[in-house]
Amino acid sequence: MKIYKRLRAEHIFLNVPLKDKDEVIHFVADTFARNGLVTHARLLYDSLIEREDTMSTGIGNGIGIPHAVSGEARDPSVLLIRLADPIDFEALDRLPVDIILALVVPENQTHLHLQILAGISRLCKRAEFMNFIRQTQNAKDLWQGIKRIEEEIAFH
Repeated sequence: MKIYKRLRAEHIFLNVPLKDKDEVIHFVADTFARNGLVTHARLLYDSLIEREDTMSTGIGNGIGIPHAVSGEARDPSVLLIRLADPIDFEALDRLPVDIILALVVPENQTHLHLQILAGISRLCKRAEFMNFIRQTQNAKDLWQGIKRIEEEIAFH
């Protein structure tokens, strides 16, 4: 599953000053709602928090992947947030998080949810991908680079 197909340049936010995990989850829910990707921010927020309460989505290496399957979602969508400063996200490796890849998927598309999570995980294991996210200063350039990286992976 190619992430760039579920991520738009308008959904890439660089150097966002969020101070903690709760602010990140609020930002994600509010952004999905503001962009018409979900109908109610509060219901998505509650779903994301419920998922975090089960087990942190801080996967290590500075990456958080808050995600939810939600009746609020119209289409599967991804947000990418590069934080201005790393925050505690209760990550598995206990290191702070500076990259957020948030995902929301409609309830009837749980298989796609797993495919997108697998695609994100595969990308996050690539040093080139992580360095590109941490260094690129323009959302459109970042989206184009993610597309290029994913297309290159398809041929390996």
